[in-house]
Amino acid sequence: MYKKTLSVTLMLGLIFASACSSGGANTPAPSAKDSGNTKPAQPAEVKPDAKPEPKKGKFVFWDKSEYVKDYNDFQKERVAQFSKEFNVDVEYVAIPPADVKTKLLAAVEAGNPPDLLLADDFVAKQFVGNNQLMDISDILKQFDFREDSKKYAFAMEGLFEVPVYHSPNVMYVRKDKLEEKKLAPPKTWEDVKNVAKAINDPKNNFYGLGFQLGGGGDSDGRINNLIRTFGTDIINKEGKVTINTPEALEAIKYDASFFAENLSPQGGITGDDAFNNNLWLAGQAGIVFNSSSIYAAMKKDKPELLEKTLIMPWPAGPKRQFGSGGGTVFIMFNKAKNTEAAKQYIKYFFDKAYYGKLLEKLNGLAGPVLNGLENTEFWQKPENKSWFDATRNIVPLGDPGPPDARASQAVSENILSKGVQKIVVNKMDPQKALDEMEKEFKKIYEKK
Repeated sequence: MYKKTLSVTLMLGLIFASACSSGGANTPAPSAKDSGNTKPAQPAEVKPDAKPEPKKGKFVFWDKSEYVKDYNDFQKERVAQFSKEFNVDVEYVAIPPADVKTKLLAAVEAGNPPDLLLADDFVAKQFVGNNQLMDISDILKQFDFREDSKKYAFAMEGLFEVPVYHSPNVMYVRKDKLEEKKLAPPKTWEDVKNVAKAINDPKNNFYGLGFQLGGGGDSDGRINNLIRTFGTDIINKEGKVTINTPEALEAIKYDASFFAENLSPQGGITGDDAFNNNLWLAGQAGIVFNSSSIYAAMKKDKPELLEKTLIMPWPAGPKRQFGSGGGTVFIMFNKAKNTEAAKQYIKYFFDKAYYGKLLEKLNGLAGPVLNGLENTEFWQKPENKSWFDATRNIVPLGDPGPPDARASQAVSENILSKGVQKIVVNKMDPQKALDEMEKEFKKIYEKK
C-alpha cells in the first residue's frame, strides 16, 4: 500500500512539473504582477579555485603500537574517518609500549602532552597522582562498562581512566616438544623448569624458555607472579612493603636460574616485551608467557605453529596460583590543547559496530570492556570464549595493595627485573638484591 501511494504521488509531481516548464527549462512561471517582464534565471557563479573549508583545529592522539599490526592499521582508518566527519586535523602516533613513558614525561614537562593517550593501565596510572589528568567520570556514565573494567581503571585518587580493553595473559607450551619427550603439560613452576630442561637444545637454537629481563611489563609480571605463588605479597593491603621474606628470596633465585642455566637465551637478559613474541614465532622457544598477541599472530601467519601449541593457565607455585594480565585505558591531560576533540573521539571509538570489529581484528588479544559483547557470534566461538573468560580472572595491578599510581610506578621502574638482572649479570648475592628491591619499593610506597 505504501509503495502504491508513493508511486501515485511521484506521478502527480511529475505531471505538475511538466505543466510548469517549457522545453525542459527550469524558469519559474511569471506572476500576475510582472507578467511579460520576466527575465530568465541566471546560472550561479562558479568559482574555479574554490578552497575546501579549513580544518577546525588539531587533534593529537598517541596510541600504543600493538604486536598485531592489524590493530594500528584499523585505528588509522578510524582516525581518518573521524578527521573527515568532524573536519578536524588529526595527528595519529603509534608508539612502542616501552617508549611511551619516556616520550610522555618529556611532552608533559614541555607543557605539550597529546590530547588523548591510549596506553597500558600501569603506564597511565603514573600520571594520576600528580594532578596531570582530567576527570573522566562524565564519560564513564555514557557507556555500559563491565564492573571489572571499571575496577582495573579505578584509582584511589579519583576517576581519570577510561577502560579500553582487557589483555589476559596465558602460558604457551610447544605440544610437539612434550610429545617427543613424552612429558605432561606443566601445571606448576617446578614443572615449567623441568620441562624446559628436558626440551632445551641451545646448539640447535631452541630454548626451553623464552623469558626476558629487560624493560616492559612482561618480565616484572613473571617475577611478581613467582614471588606471590611462592607465598609472599610484595605489598600488603595497607600499602606496606612486605617483599623481604625467605619465600621471596627463593622465588628470585628461581627466576635467576632460568638464565644462569641457559634455559632462556642470553639475549633475553636485556630483551623487552617483544622478545618473547619474536622468539616464539620464530619457533625457538618451548614455553613463554604472553597475552593473546602471540595467538593472533599464529592464527594469521603461522597456523602450522598454532597446531603445535598448547594454551594454558599460569602455573601454580608451592603456595598459591594467580592469573595474570592487564588492561589499556584512555587518558586526557589537563594541559592538552584539544580535549573536546579527544572526548568526541572516545564516543566515536566506542561505537559498538566499530569497537566490536576492532576486537575481532585482534583475535582475542583484547577482551571487551563493555557489557553485551560477550553474546556476539565471535565471542561465543570456543577458541574466543576461553579468552573472554580469562579476562574475568585478572588480578589488579599491585594486588593486594591499594589501587593507586604507586603500583604503576613500581612496574615502570622494573624493580623486580633489575634485581634479578643483577643476580644474573653481576653475580650479586640474591639476599642483597632482595634488600635493594625492598629499598626501591619503600621509596615509592613509604617514601623512605
